[in-house]
Amino acid sequence: MTPSAPASPAGAAPAPRRRRSSAADAGMAGESGLGKLIYYVPAAFMVLFFLIPSLMTVIWSFYERTMFWMKPGFTLFSYVNFFTSARFENFLMSMVHSSISVVICFVIGFPIAVFVRKRVPPSAGHRVLLLFILPFMISEVIRIFMLRPVLGRNGLVNSVLLDTGIVGEPVTWFLFTPVGVIIGDVLSFLPFIIFAGFLAMEAVPKYVFEVCQDLGAGRWRQFRDVIVPLAAPGIFAGGVFIFINGIGNAFVPNILGGPGAVNAGLIATQAIIALDFPLAMAISAIMVFTLMGLLYLGHRLFNLSRLLAPLS
Repeated sequence: MTPSAPASPAGAAPAPRRRRSSAADAGMAGESGLGKLIYYVPAAFMVLFFLIPSLMTVIWSFYERTMFWMKPGFTLFSYVNFFTSARFENFLMSMVHSSISVVICFVIGFPIAVFVRKRVPPSAGHRVLLLFILPFMISEVIRIFMLRPVLGRNGLVNSVLLDTGIVGEPVTWFLFTPVGVIIGDVLSFLPFIIFAGFLAMEAVPKYVFEVCQDLGAGRWRQFRDVIVPLAAPGIFAGGVFIFINGIGNAFVPNILGGPGAVNAGLIATQAIIALDFPLAMAISAIMVFTLMGLLYLGHRLFNLSRLLAPLS
């Protein structure tokens, strides 16, 4: 007579079933097969289209210029040419203008992110943020060029100022000046600090705001002492994006800034037109080093990995 198997404890699943469940969970989690391969696609994409081009840009920046291209070699001529000419001064001024754009975007955009997080129901919050994506469905060149009839001497802004009596004559520093570049940067990149701020605010439980209210903290103190420190990684990430694009986007100074407005992107474009490819590579390498330095500094100060907390 064959002995019967020992009875399992109450509520315990049979061992074979547990093995099948574990295998199914492993397959769903992508720990083997095609699912595991998919997790390596983003890393491969970054290596192929960011890391390798960045390294090649740095290497090519030391090449020697030829008539139509460049040849292998090691020379610092491109860097010396950049730092000892007016290009470096223009680069510094573009950094100042981009920094002002970051501050303005923070003053306007971050309170919007806080409002959407605190006041808008979660089911509708992402739909509200979708409204800020709609302008990006239009070409960037068209979006920037549309500001010229708005900011021009006879544009919409001056018409409103004249009709309301705020000014007695048209304002001419809205366009073809550094102010026009700053306005263009703000309108072009404002949504990104809203997105980054909202992503950082999603990691803050809503009961934190209720506790602040119960303790009698005013809105300004909540914003200064609670919200801004908790959302610092998102603020910094959005600020870096605006800053780097502000010094690298050649469309804005070319369309709104006039001949006197130059940034790193426009300098690199002019170098390419002049067939000075090592100089263009050197400027690009400087921008890459600037980005890496800012990201390293931000991670050391604010731990940018906290931005992924809501997704983990």
